[in-house]
Amino acid sequence: MYTDALFYELFRVDPSALFQLLNLDLEGDYAFDSVTIKTTEKRIDGLFRRKDGKGPWIFLEVQGYRDKKLYWRLFREIATCYEQEVEEPPFIAIALFLDESYKPTRIPLACRSPSRLIVATLEDALTAIGDTPGVLNVLKPLLVEDLEEAARVAPTWVEEILGLGLPLEQERRLIEVLTYAILQKFPILTHEEVDSMLQLTPLEETRAVKELI
Repeated sequence: MYTDALFYELFRVDPSALFQLLNLDLEGDYAFDSVTIKTTEKRIDGLFRRKDGKGPWIFLEVQGYRDKKLYWRLFREIATCYEQEVEEPPFIAIALFLDESYKPTRIPLACRSPSRLIVATLEDALTAIGDTPGVLNVLKPLLVEDLEEAARVAPTWVEEILGLGLPLEQERRLIEVLTYAILQKFPILTHEEVDSMLQLTPLEETRAVKELI
């Protein structure tokens, strides 16, 4: 699983996590989806739309490498998507960089209100949130540089997920995202080593199996 896919899987579990990450104040219940533009077969990985059809559309691009054409590509995807739509709601274009060094030196395009462009880095966004409990904690491994530190705090990441009181399926998916975030950050580890680091409970002792029994 590539790093950007971690984010998209997280937002499938909880679309509102994006709003918390970037401090977006938007009304309504949004759904996250990946869509394919029919005429070009171009896939847009991150698109948020309100379930009632109202509000702005949100286009997300998670960037984990240097690409000076990123903004052109993001706005091309938006334009291609709207080309096939009858309605033209305002949009929010978001470029989320996993590292400050990946940001292009200039932004060649501008948005006119009520549409807008948001440029953010993962470290700044997570730092602004602090230690507030939530699903975004699964992204914390991406900011840890030392493997020993990761091993020390990894069990608390699992505890934070289980402490959210989410449905069992959401807990499972979030722990999977957390696992792959650690593997992405420390590729020298095996899946079994990460399971041991997280101190995951054996299957027969998990809450899910206990409830089934």
